[in-house]
Amino acid sequence: MKKQRSNQVKAVTENLLDDPFSIQTDVASLDDEQNRRMEWWRHARLGLFIHWGPYAQTAGEWKGKEIQATYSEHIMLRARIPIAEYEEMARGFDPSAFDAVKWVRTAKRAGMKYIIFTAKHHDGYALYDSKVSDYSSVKHNSFGRDPLRELAEACHTEGMVLGIYYSHAMDWHDPDSQGNTWDYPENIGAYDEVETWIQDSDKRTRFERYLHSKSIPQVRELMTNYGKVGLMWFDCGGKLTQEQGEQFLEAVHALQPDCLVNSRVWKAPLGDYFNTSDNQLVTRTLRRDWESIITLNDSWGYKKSDHNWKSSVAIIRQIIDVVSKNGNLAINIGPMATGEWDPVSESILLEIGSWLDTNGDSIYGAGAGPTARPFWGRCTLKGNTLYLHVFDRPAGCKLIVPGLKTSVQRVYALDGGKEMAFLQVSEQDLEVELPDLMDSGDSSNAKPLVIAVVCAGTVEGNSVRLLHSEEHTLHELGVFESEVSGPSLRYDTGKRDRDNLLDWTEKEDAAVWNVRTLEPAKFRVCIEYRSEEGTNGGGGTFLIKAAGQTLQAEVQSTGGSHGFQLFHVGELHFPAAGEYKILLQAERITGAYLMEPKCLKLLQV
Repeated sequence: MKKQRSNQVKAVTENLLDDPFSIQTDVASLDDEQNRRMEWWRHARLGLFIHWGPYAQTAGEWKGKEIQATYSEHIMLRARIPIAEYEEMARGFDPSAFDAVKWVRTAKRAGMKYIIFTAKHHDGYALYDSKVSDYSSVKHNSFGRDPLRELAEACHTEGMVLGIYYSHAMDWHDPDSQGNTWDYPENIGAYDEVETWIQDSDKRTRFERYLHSKSIPQVRELMTNYGKVGLMWFDCGGKLTQEQGEQFLEAVHALQPDCLVNSRVWKAPLGDYFNTSDNQLVTRTLRRDWESIITLNDSWGYKKSDHNWKSSVAIIRQIIDVVSKNGNLAINIGPMATGEWDPVSESILLEIGSWLDTNGDSIYGAGAGPTARPFWGRCTLKGNTLYLHVFDRPAGCKLIVPGLKTSVQRVYALDGGKEMAFLQVSEQDLEVELPDLMDSGDSSNAKPLVIAVVCAGTVEGNSVRLLHSEEHTLHELGVFESEVSGPSLRYDTGKRDRDNLLDWTEKEDAAVWNVRTLEPAKFRVCIEYRSEEGTNGGGGTFLIKAAGQTLQAEVQSTGGSHGFQLFHVGELHFPAAGEYKILLQAERITGAYLMEPKCLKLLQV
């Protein structure tokens, strides 16, 4: 038995919660009452996350130096700022330009249906009038206002659902909580797992004191004093025991039974819906209701040096991808210390809103359909209408809709309503013509075209991935689309450069993709992976099997821990129309692990 390889070296230390793919998958069905509570959330699909607090003043710098922290709201932790100094900085927090009505109206223009506002982040500072602690925007500085109350009133007036973020497990200002070990060396550390302190009577007792003297009482304040709250968004719940997480769930539902609670109250299956990791760009559906959260750049709080902006096109594609898997997407903005939104953030959000003005029918209230994921984009479903989201225009202006078994009445573009010709090319595949609807050039920077396919009845389909055999068509089969088996193999976090498999240490480990062809087809097969050098690196030989054929290749070193490389393996021939399995397995493992595969790429030849 080989030792399981740890990925601590590559772990993103800003992320203080569990790897979402190591938690329990919930398979329980929801009763009618739970479905009723979830109804508004399933229709909303899009929320605006707002990370704001005194850390917006520092904007990622402390004492004139930029702090090496991706997330500016973690500056107190990463710079180990003493409480007295952070308190003094927070006294100067005076966001005189804060306008809750403007915030909510701009969020509506961006197409957002709910807002999640940071009432208290890990620094312990409350952006509301707390009677439990004077460390707040009302009592600690000259600002003297309750931003949460103003936001709650604006949401009520504008018809926006209010959600509240509350850091329940971590409070760097409280002497008994977790994370602050520079002021309180005996405290639980920010990255300490529960198992490291649960048997320590002093740490456990003091942490329980924090939970019952500050954290739970503040949650009760939020549930009591701010009207109807659509959802409570907790964070870092993996730092609690299950019993502690359940206490927060009970505190919320005792006062507002219809208020939704996210899984980070502890970890799934606790809570009403599941959360992915932060900025997880590649996802798998682990339960029916789930939410992905992303930033517009890298940081959640405002950071003046962070100009790594995502394009509106990239975010729109992320919206579509998440909704196509039955998820919601919360898009974050970090307002400036003045209370204003920086112009770039606002511009990106409004570009998204403009696209949604035309194409929102394919997003709001939509979800996953029964058809296969197409190579040219994604599909969403609402009622008897299947929406085609075209990311990349196929050659020849003919779009194959894979796996659609229901007869079609009408096909038209959402933008302009132009009718489109269509043809059923098999019992489960539709062909749609795309005349003059998209430029013939590069579509990678173009906002997705949305086509509505109106079906004659309930939409039925085949979800097996179709390998379309048009010449030069490239099919990318990501490992997150595969099903893995074996004692050690698992998915990485799905973050940037971590959309791969990990811990391939046993020959019994394998990944398999189910695919389908419309006719005999031959594909050039490449694999993209990384494999570090040295005694802790990868090594061995692997096999790719399909349709009675076997390709063999030796793992090559790709150098460092972050670089993926593409390698040609051979050709696979599928002799007839039908369904096949593509199996990726180890033949022998000579390194600490085999490799960390990211995807297979199949090019029709």
